[in-house]
Amino acid sequence: MSRPHVLTPSERVALRDLELLARTTVEGLRQGLHRSPFHGYSAEFSQYRHYRPGDDLKYVDWKAFARTDRLYSRQFRETTNLGALFLIDVSRSMAYPEARQSKFALARAASAALATLVIDQGDAAGLLAVSGDDRTGVQYVPPRSGRHHLHLFLAALARLEPNGALPITLSLRRAGSILQRRGLIVVVSDFYEEDATLAEIRRLSRMGHDVVGIQVIDRDELSLPRGGATEFVDLETGATMVASADAIAGEYAAALGAFLDRVQRAMVGEGLDYLRLIAGEPLEPALRRFLVERRGGA
Repeated sequence: MSRPHVLTPSERVALRDLELLARTTVEGLRQGLHRSPFHGYSAEFSQYRHYRPGDDLKYVDWKAFARTDRLYSRQFRETTNLGALFLIDVSRSMAYPEARQSKFALARAASAALATLVIDQGDAAGLLAVSGDDRTGVQYVPPRSGRHHLHLFLAALARLEPNGALPITLSLRRAGSILQRRGLIVVVSDFYEEDATLAEIRRLSRMGHDVVGIQVIDRDELSLPRGGATEFVDLETGATMVASADAIAGEYAAALGAFLDRVQRAMVGEGLDYLRLIAGEPLEPALRRFLVERRGGA
């Protein structure tokens, strides 16, 4: 079964040796890669505790009994399947630029790569994007596993377009009500609705979810092109402004740098992972560095 082309075959192959693990404990089924918050008798040893009447004798550590003349039961930590939900910003600002790979195209490719890893490692991935305030404006694919579901996920991702009039904060709020158990939430956005977006991310984190923030920015947004009078268009509202690019370049660079730094510091300060992707730069090396660093800190 072919996969919709939101990710190149070379990018898929290059990342196949990596995993996307949960940094916090998650709730779900057994036999996954991730630790569960619930104690039980499964494969991963957790700790000893004093024997209690009624404990299964097969979990008694008889060697410890021989040494100490006390009965101890072995406890094991259940492992769980990860449930990952990808929240994609489909607001109009993500459509920039039109002439080459847009921020939205990059967001889609990154989401496809990470979701493919999640499902290929036996976990579940879902998708949520809110572009309007009615049913037709909500695209939701529940987190599930399996190759057939991966095809459905990628097909839904390929159908998304950055033409929404609503900020990603609505997706974040809806995610909090949809998810029935703790899991991984991957937010892919330019974070232009900075304060509201970060407030919702903090709320989801404090509900126990492991939240990853992926901020996509275009390389042209990092510094204004030099020139005289230039018309600037707000893609969200359509408002325009004419200014001298040369005159405002320094102030613009300082304001953008401060904005990017605030977003990163807010995520890291909450104990969450943050990745910045630049449209027009290779995706695979950035994702690889992020996943290796995340695995090292898991």
